[in-house]
Amino acid sequence: MLKIKKIFYSIQGEGPHIGMPAVFVRLSGCNLSCDFCDSKYAEIGEVVSLEEVIDNICTHNCQNVVITGGEPLLQPILSLIESLHFSHYKVFIETNGTIFDEEIPDFANIIVSPKLQFITPNYERNLELWNKMNAIFKFVVTDFNSFMEIVDFVKRMNITTPVYLMPETIDSEDMKRKLVDLAGWVKQYGEDNFHISMRMQIFMYGCIRGV
Repeated sequence: MLKIKKIFYSIQGEGPHIGMPAVFVRLSGCNLSCDFCDSKYAEIGEVVSLEEVIDNICTHNCQNVVITGGEPLLQPILSLIESLHFSHYKVFIETNGTIFDEEIPDFANIIVSPKLQFITPNYERNLELWNKMNAIFKFVVTDFNSFMEIVDFVKRMNITTPVYLMPETIDSEDMKRKLVDLAGWVKQYGEDNFHISMRMQIFMYGCIRGV
């Protein structure tokens, strides 16, 4: 059984797979509370069986499945991952990286979005483990200071996989301004593996959820 907020078919709006059609499985519950969180509505969900989740996914004409949250690794998702893989789906997991699960199979694509304001020694150790698993890292940039914190963190962790940076905003005009600022910072202070990512869903849908 899994606690689900919503299952919906949409387009990935950010990060390494931007523009990719995918079925999103948004699980309920999170172990962090970010000021800029745009999925706080996922704190409460409905208990659903694995079979019901798979049946819902199968109604959509898409082989990409993004398991997200909340924080999906708070729940026992291994059976879901394996069932999807057995049925020839491509699996993507979006996590804040606070939990490291060595049983997650290597065919799953891991996208880690660290929240540096909550860093503890244990959190950092788990992020180091995800880095060793060649997870892709994605960060929300709130301002110049948060950008420089990310630069320092990437250097300290020796992250060599692509690092995706996106502005914190829910407004399309604000997004444009912040993307210009972010581009300037990356050019002057960034690492070679930095990539700027818009949040395409903001331009397309605004703050509408699950579209």
